Parts: sequence; C-alpha cells; structure tokens
Amino acid sequence: MKHILLLCLFLSVPLASGDLIAQESAEVVEVRLNSIQYHKLSLRNLATSSELEKASLPDDLEIKPLSVVEENVARNLNSHWAWAEYSLDMIDSYSPFLFRTKKSSSIKEIKVLLQVNSRGRLSGFEVVGDVDRGTRERLDHILRKLPDCKPVPGFEKYGQETFELTIRK
Repeated sequence: MKHILLLCLFLSVPLASGDLIAQESAEVVEVRLNSIQYHKLSLRNLATSSELEKASLPDDLEIKPLSVVEENVARNLNSHWAWAEYSLDMIDSYSPFLFRTKKSSSIKEIKVLLQVNSRGRLSGFEVVGDVDRGTRERLDHILRKLPDCKPVPGFEKYGQETFELTIRK
C-alpha cells in the first residue's frame, strides 16, 4: 500500500518546473505563452478572428490525425491550426538565403505577420518594419513554399488567425 501511495505521489509531482518544452526533430523548442522558439525563429499566435460567419466547419475540412510535434506546437500556440512538423525547420534553413545581400545583412531580425485563413492556407503576410524590395521578394519566395496548416481535431469552427514570425540572423 505504501508503494502505491508513493508511486501516486511521485507521478503527481512534476519533474521539472518552468516553461513547457516541445520538440521538432531532435532539437529542443523553448516555449512561452502562445509562442514557440526554434533555433533563430520564434512564432507567436497574435489573434483569432471573431468573424464566425467566415469560419469553416469540421465537415468542410479534411481533418487527419496530427503528429505529436504538430499537436504540441498547436497547443503551445493556443491555436486551432497546426503548422506542419517541418515548417519551422524549413524557414530556418532559408535564413542564410534571406540575409544574403549587403542591404539585408545589416538587419538583425525580420518580423512578419502571417494571416492564415479559415481553410488553413497562408492568405497573406505583412512585414513589420522596413526591409528592402529584394528581402521582401526573398521572404515571399520562402513563405510561398510553406505547406498549409492542418486543422486540429476537436474544434467546432476553424477561423482566421494571425501569427507573428520573427526570423533572426
């Protein structure tokens, strides 16, 4: 009886305190409120649209089971959209391409607002701050390659969301 009581006590006490940790690949992702950190990137959920008339119903979308990483990312972002497991790794791998010119090499970080529509597609982006036309075009090239977001099972409606992506040099 003592062993069962000790086991219950052991399982109820967390082993670590502080922030939650999610993993993508073998790398550790640092997590803050409604945001995640991955290498030189951070992704933060800014807003969920209140326009319910434009929201998609689960029957309108192809809802598939998510990987553990996708579930964790969606939960940590507090979002009903899950970014594909390799999305952040893909953006991170393009970072040298983004900062390759003389003008863009002087920039320390680029902040971009990403709008995901009610179907899970990246419908637009807005660069926060000033960047030159070449950097904006390279950023557009990177974002067009991103896969659509996946709907997280269990929600009644899937609306638009805005995410803030920060890419550091």
